[in-house]
Amino acid sequence: MPFLRYFVPLLMLLIGIVFLSLGYHHWQTSSQLLRASTVAEGAIISIDPFMSSEAGKSSSLQYFPKVAFTTSAGEQVEFQSTVTRRADHYKKGDQVRVLYQQDDPQTAVIGSFNDLWVLALIFTISGMMVVVLSGWFFRRALRR
Repeated sequence: MPFLRYFVPLLMLLIGIVFLSLGYHHWQTSSQLLRASTVAEGAIISIDPFMSSEAGKSSSLQYFPKVAFTTSAGEQVEFQSTVTRRADHYKKGDQVRVLYQQDDPQTAVIGSFNDLWVLALIFTISGMMVVVLSGWFFRRALRR
């Protein structure tokens, strides 16, 4: 069956394109955030533990830093980072760079490489690898 011979490479190509699209989306989001954000100095006020559990897997303890900062308008804001960290990555009182939108400071993020670029890199590199592998599988299928 010729269709089945090309099914795996085409499926891999589709998955690779989805990953590349997600990488591009995260890159665009981070780029826009950097262009349109105001920078402030913040401080870690707590490291909140969270026990995550997935079906069939053991639980793991994850840590989310909570940050407080003052906007350029003088408003005190606290937010919880959405990126998990090791327990020893930040300590209470550590100073961090904060990026926030002036019209919505609650959507602030820690201005670190991990918070801004890691997802974009993971999806882009994974997508490129899957696209290259799909090309290799497709080439093998053509030789048969």
